[in-house]
Amino acid sequence: MIKHYMRPDSNTPPAYSYIVGEETDSLWNPKTCIEVPEQPSSNHIYNMQKKAWGLNEESYMDELRYKRNTALTSTDKCMLSDYPISETDKSELIIYRDSLRKAPNKEKFEDRKLPSCPEKFKDI
Repeated sequence: MIKHYMRPDSNTPPAYSYIVGEETDSLWNPKTCIEVPEQPSSNHIYNMQKKAWGLNEESYMDELRYKRNTALTSTDKCMLSDYPISETDKSELIIYRDSLRKAPNKEKFEDRKLPSCPEKFKDI
């Protein structure tokens, strides 16, 4: 069984929580470490006082913007006037790209998610 541990007295980022599979694992010491639930994502930080994972909003937004920029860059070529794409597909792509741009600016933080890429544009 895999368990997740971290030192309660350190500033060790959650990504460095100790994962042990057997009692002989040398990366952890049961006398100095506490067991924690699995980290939900790399954007979560464990709060020792609350004994719970919390979302690091700055890290989440950085990752969201990176993924958004990557998606926009991958579809840039489709916006060129000589790219072979139908007007219908181009209109759909324009709507998708517009929703990508708006995602990080939504009023409610929990609504700040990237839209799904339409299936026909996933291989572009």
